[in-house]
Amino acid sequence: MDNDHLPLQQYCDKVISCLDVGGEGTSAPVYQFSSHSSWISTCKWHEKSRFHLLSASYDGKVMLWDLRTAWPLAVIDTHNDKVLCADWWKGESVVSGGADSKLCISFDVCVL
Repeated sequence: MDNDHLPLQQYCDKVISCLDVGGEGTSAPVYQFSSHSSWISTCKWHEKSRFHLLSASYDGKVMLWDLRTAWPLAVIDTHNDKVLCADWWKGESVVSGGADSKLCISFDVCVL
């Protein structure tokens, strides 16, 4: 991750916030996303884009986001239970693991 990425904060109340950590000791959300219906387990920036991130949730979904839009670019719904972890894999794919004991790879996820 490079210095162009904003810090992410995920809440138990289903909200992802991208923070502006100004020099005055405060951090204010500059973007907030709230399409998940349960707790968010992880958020990851795309390594080559400062606009794209993914989130995984206990609602069983992985969502792909673009900071320039208010809605998810894509919803990956391959798990039958909570998604415990997810990450970008080889730039064009998403890998996720869930409480359903499945490892899922979603290929050709085009965000760039």
